[in-house]
Amino acid sequence: MGRLIDQVAVITGASSGIGRGIAAAFADEGATIVLAARRRAELEITAEEVRKRGGAALVVPTDVTREEDVVKLFQESVKAFGRLDILINNAGIGGTGPTDQLPLQVWQKVLAVNLTGAFLCSREALGVMQLR
Repeated sequence: MGRLIDQVAVITGASSGIGRGIAAAFADEGATIVLAARRRAELEITAEEVRKRGGAALVVPTDVTREEDVVKLFQESVKAFGRLDILINNAGIGGTGPTDQLPLQVWQKVLAVNLTGAFLCSREALGVMQLR
């Protein structure tokens, strides 16, 4: 326990599922956590879970496909905690149904969230981490 004390982590896709589970596990280890996802209400539930476990949490609603949202996410993180140590690129979606029936628009959204979102978050995180 306590392996992440004094560490600041941004977790995308933190509003449910694996992201919520990672946030809880990081809280148990003492991390300060920035929670990012599109749904504020669900992020607040995750934040409450983090706080119940003794962790600190900042909620920043973010659509990882929007560059301005991602830039704001990292600005808010640094403003609140002064640095960033860990990025968990967890936001992701999948197409539903058979591949031969998958509309191009759905495929493009999958790429935007899973690839472009991970790129944007990694780019911003690296910029912050290199300042240390």
